[in-house]
Amino acid sequence: MGRLRKYVLWAGGLLLVLAIVAVIWLKYALAFDAPEEFLRQKGELQSVEVEAAEGDSLYEAFRVRLVSSAGYGVRGHLRVPRAPGPWPGLIVIGGTNTGRMAAELVNPEPPYVILGLDYPWDGPTQLSWSQFLVRVLAVRRAMLLTPSAVMLGVDYLETRPEVDSTGVVLVGASFGAQLITVAGALEERAGPVLVIYGGGDYRTLLEANLNLRPRWFRSAIARAGAWLLDPIEPLHYATHVSPRPMIIINGSLDSRIPRVSVDTLFALARQPKQLIWLEEGHISSRDPALLERVLQAAVEALQNTGEIAGPS
Repeated sequence: MGRLRKYVLWAGGLLLVLAIVAVIWLKYALAFDAPEEFLRQKGELQSVEVEAAEGDSLYEAFRVRLVSSAGYGVRGHLRVPRAPGPWPGLIVIGGTNTGRMAAELVNPEPPYVILGLDYPWDGPTQLSWSQFLVRVLAVRRAMLLTPSAVMLGVDYLETRPEVDSTGVVLVGASFGAQLITVAGALEERAGPVLVIYGGGDYRTLLEANLNLRPRWFRSAIARAGAWLLDPIEPLHYATHVSPRPMIIINGSLDSRIPRVSVDTLFALARQPKQLIWLEEGHISSRDPALLERVLQAAVEALQNTGEIAGPS
């Protein structure tokens, strides 16, 4: 019994040491000095790769890749009005690898120079739970890099002669809505910030979107996810979007973005701000009629801020 007790104490001590080492490692591995780190990791626009893509009667189109001096690249899809400008600029982010789709879905009138950005992520777009756990820190890194990539996109639009870069409009939809709130708070060159089908409080958002049982397990995973994403928690940044107008558009029937998360985000935002409720469910690229109604609401809101205008 004495020897067994000795082994148990030894094993318990080893586990305690390993736990302490793990906590210390996590502390340093996940350290992120927000908001200053977003500005530091952006870097400078080092180079741009541009390749012609299929446009339409109103827009020329280009595939672009922006390379930062900080050592990362971000892909995007650029649409430039064929009519002579300069035109106001607009940056839009949505889901993973959706830069082109996001850019092509946005068709305001009068037109903008539109840059749809992908997330700075080169891994697979679909991950199993085991694959996600292996790559969780890399996925987190890409999320934390996205607001910096948006600011790098503003750098790029400022180099385009077709762009009147005064007050580039920032648009984020779905998960991009949370990240565009961060970018809008940090990017002083931005104009209005449109948060489309997004909210605040990642714990609430994750609990509403995770299909896990039992409930206590879903809650625990949501809490852990919110902890990992805390540097990009939109509730930390909503107050700082002002003096830029903040426009939030959501669906009152949307089960994926709980109303409490929208109301909390809006309450923290300062004037000028506007909250628009549509009697709709969650936004989807497979529902063009809903997309059109969302776009119309966004255009009307921009008109109210005085940001819709023709070429300078």
